This record gives sequence, structure tokens and C-alpha cells, in this order.
Amino acid sequence: MDTPSDNLLERLLDRSEFPVCAAPLAGWTDAPYRRILRKCGARHMWIPFISTHAVANPKSKNRDEYLSQVADEKEHVQVFGAVPEICAEAAAILEETGAKSIDFNVGCSVPKIHKSGGGSALLRNLNLMTENLKAIIESVSIPVSLKTRIGFYDDDESGLEACRIAADLGCAWVTLHGRTARQGFDGEADRQAISSLVDELSIPVIGNGDISSPQDALRMFETTGCAGVMIGRGIMGDPWLVGDCENFIRNGQPRPDRDRSDVAEIMLEHQREVLNQYSDKRRVWEFRKHIAKYLRNYPQVSKLRGALVRENDPDEVARMIREFGEGRPPDAIVN
Repeated sequence: MDTPSDNLLERLLDRSEFPVCAAPLAGWTDAPYRRILRKCGARHMWIPFISTHAVANPKSKNRDEYLSQVADEKEHVQVFGAVPEICAEAAAILEETGAKSIDFNVGCSVPKIHKSGGGSALLRNLNLMTENLKAIIESVSIPVSLKTRIGFYDDDESGLEACRIAADLGCAWVTLHGRTARQGFDGEADRQAISSLVDELSIPVIGNGDISSPQDALRMFETTGCAGVMIGRGIMGDPWLVGDCENFIRNGQPRPDRDRSDVAEIMLEHQREVLNQYSDKRRVWEFRKHIAKYLRNYPQVSKLRGALVRENDPDEVARMIREFGEGRPPDAIVN
């Protein structure tokens, strides 16, 4: 098959396409990891979890960093907020800066976001959710989407109602994670809920939840009829997963066997991206948290992993990773 387009909306509307997306993960899919994801084959991703208050406030300490990333990448952007006027102002600024689309998060249950009234807290106040989403849609000409969960509590479907509202307001697509906010990541994602929403809505639905292999992605497409698939936790330490899923679904191509040298090579490139991106203490810990994810499938690496996550010298971290890729026994790498 031909190389797929980078236009996500066009692909979602074309039932012969099977777009697979990298989820916006706050604290994980930062600019360095997004560059790694693109290198490894991901075509669709978001600059994650931007505060509308931060964008709309010229004095915000994070504003320049957010807008610089949007200007550089011209990528999809996910935002959160709970004040319609501020959401509208921020969305307009992000569009002017170069955002491909605006995704409104109504699913995050991180306490500090929830306490501010954003994220999944809006599932408990659908009138306010509607006001915010309507304000965003009316302030921009680029596509607007909604990402949410089935509901807030285990026995409610407020997220499904939020998706219906989003479709009525003119959202281009919705993304549904098949769990409630209260579940977090417990239990299994409810694909039947995703399937029911697909049958009900006239706009594309992206299915999200429990995708850790190309077979899982194909199963999500086949069992729900969704227009696209989004992968969250599965891309942690596996930047190839999104591209491998597309290759498997579109071309029947199985996942390549990647050895230690492949993993070490991408780890070293990821580390270089982090060192180039940050100039403060984040140069160490923004990469450190990825290490355990990269090494999770390798036996007998606990000593090496422990040394890597405690080491503050980037050169020493690179040495250990390089020797791991060269095939040296993990325990022998640690001085």
C-alpha cells in the first residue's frame, strides 16, 4: 500500500485507512520523545496537556515553551481548562501559532487537574464542559476534537454523553478510552462501549485502551469499527509500536526482531535529544524515567537499571547504554 497521509482527519474519514496515533501523555511524550516517535514511524501525535490558563496568560512561566513547541512542530495540540473565555482565547492563540488541531481533554483524573475543574472533573458538569468546548470550536477554524473516558464513576456514562455533545457541536472526531475516570487503568478497557459509540455517532471515533501490540490494534479496529486507534502506555519504552501497528494492519508486516543494539541506539538518540532540549536538572531526570521502560523486557538487568537511574553524569549513562547495546553482560557493565 502507499505511504499513508499525515492528515489525520482525512485518514479518519477514509474507511480504507487505519490510522494509529501516539497518545498525548503528560510527562512522557515531551518534545524529545515526540522526535523519537516520529523517527520510529509514528505519524500522528499531540503536544500534550497544555493549560489554557498558561497560554492565555502572557506572564505564565510555561507560555513561551508551549508556544515555541507549537510553532516549531506545527502539530496537534491537547489542552485542558474549565473557563470558556480562557479556553477560547488560548485556542485562538494556538491556532495562530501553528497548531494542526485542538483536542480538549475531558478524561484526565490527575488530582491537581481535577481540583482545578478541568479534565475528568468536567464529566460531573456537562453544562460547563459544553460551554468550554463550544467556546473553543467557535474561536478557531482548525479541527477541534474531544478526548474522554466512558464516565467519571464506574456506573455512569457521562463520557459517552460528552461525545454526543461534541458531535452535535461540530467536533471533527472524538477519542474514547474504554474505562471510567475512577478506574484509572484498572481492569480491561470496555471495547463494547467504544463500538456502541461508533454505531451512534456520525463523526469518527478513535478507540483507546490496552493496545500493546499490532494484534491488539487490529482487534480494536475489528471489534469496534473505530476509525482510528490511539496508543498510550504501550508507547512507553517502545517508540516503534505505533509505526509497527500501521505496518502490520496495512501491509501484514510482522514486528521486526529488535535486539539490544537497536534498543541501545534509540536510547542514546533519545538521551541526546533530551540533553539538547533542556539546560537544567531536567537534562537528567527527563530521560531517567524512560530507562526502566526501555529495559523492561530484558532479564537480569535490575542491577544495570538501578545504576542507570541513579547516575547523574550523562556521559556515564551513555557508556552503560552503549556497552549494553554491544552485548556485554548487564552486571559487568556496572562499575
